[in-house]
Formats: sequence, structure tokens, C-alpha cells
Amino acid sequence: MFLAHKNPDKGIQYTTNHRGINMKRKLFRTVIITIIVICLCLFVACKKAEPTEEKSPLEKRVSTYHDGVYVGANEDFTVSFITGESEKLIVIDGEVGETARFATLTVTPLASSLFNNTYTYLLKGENGEKTGELVKDVIGASFSAEVGDISSIGKMLTLSVVAEGILDSEITLTDKMTGTIGWKEALSIAAKEFADLITAESDTGNLPREIYIKLVNALADEEAPFYYYVSFIKSPSDYWAILLDPITGEVISKKA
Repeated sequence: MFLAHKNPDKGIQYTTNHRGINMKRKLFRTVIITIIVICLCLFVACKKAEPTEEKSPLEKRVSTYHDGVYVGANEDFTVSFITGESEKLIVIDGEVGETARFATLTVTPLASSLFNNTYTYLLKGENGEKTGELVKDVIGASFSAEVGDISSIGKMLTLSVVAEGILDSEITLTDKMTGTIGWKEALSIAAKEFADLITAESDTGNLPREIYIKLVNALADEEAPFYYYVSFIKSPSDYWAILLDPITGEVISKKA
């Protein structure tokens, strides 16, 4: 801003009002910063408002499902690594309790001399690795661990079972989900097979059963064929179950 004043010797002169200009600059910067903050808040709000995928009525009755199954074996151990979601407190009562993600590693020694060691594991994926301790199971002749977030390490490749100073045994892992249908498709096929029973029990709009969807094999053997096992459970003695070919979805057997 320029101000005019009269100088007796030099006539009218103009001087700059630096204070006014500085105030305008500060105000301009404040406005710009405010706009940026508002835009960021709107962006975050929009991200939070993104709708989650709505579950179907039957999907809401699923208390356990598998979405990752790896197995392996060598001369020392057999290994399974299973991921999915299940109830935090597993109770076979027909109700679906609070669920959470799981990633369970199970290692079974093939010689009695291997049961007396303390083990750690190194799980290697395409993009990283996870390490931790293996704990001897209270029931069963095996060791296990719950592995933390595995989303960053990609497809599983190998597992090393280590007894410090005694043993370092590496096992190649095979992805049994490769080429299979997903758990939701397995549920859809099973629902069609049990459609009449589901309709008969769902007159109130809520099926009084919990549903298990697992990829399993009949024997604890890497080479044994795997099947989708889908079970609609009201109690340990009251359930419907079906076995599906995991590649084609063909019904192998069912019980109702």
C-alpha cells in the first residue's frame, strides 16, 4: 500500500506501507493453510466412509473359515500353516461369537527324540519373513505358534524349525489353495445342496446354526487329497455336512 504525503522541498511523495502488505500476506497464508486442512479432513472422512462389503445372511452365520492352507514335510517334521477367521472362544453351540483373524503354524516331529527340544521358527515368504517360538501343545504330539500379521511377507515359501545348537531343519511349503474355489463359493454350493433344510429352519430370517468352512485332508499327510468341508452346526450331535472337490466344487459326499 502506498501513502502520499507532501514534502515542502520535494513536493508530493509516496511511501510504502510495509506493515499493511505484511498483514495481507499473513492473511493470505492463513486462508491457504485453512483450505488445505479442510481438504485433508474431507479426504480422511471420505476414506472412512467407504462402505464395507455387506455380508449375506448365511455369511453372517460363518464362525470359522480357511482362506490359506500351506503344508510341507521332510525327514524330521510335518508342517501345516492355516490362515482364516474363527471365533475367539470356540464353542460348538450353533451361535456365532466374536471372531478374529488367525494364522496358526503347527509342527509335528516324526521321531520321539525330537519332542524334548525347544524350538523357534523362521517363516519365509516372497517379500519378507516372520520368526518366533514354537510351544508344545498340551493335547497332541506337536508344537504350534500363532503368527502375527503376515500380509507383508506375501506367498509362503519355506519354514525352518530350529533347536539352537542341535537342529536347523528347513521345509518347503506347498500352497493347497492354488487353483481352488474360495470359501464363499464353497458356502454357496453347500447352501444350494441344503436349500430345503435351510428354508425350513430359517422361517424367522435367521438360521439357528453356525457354519464351518475348512480346507482339510482325511489324513495328516501332505500327499493326501484335500476337500472343502462345510458344516452347518446346531450342536455336536446335530449338524449337516458336505465335502466338496476344492477345484471343481463337485459334491463328494454329504450328511444331513
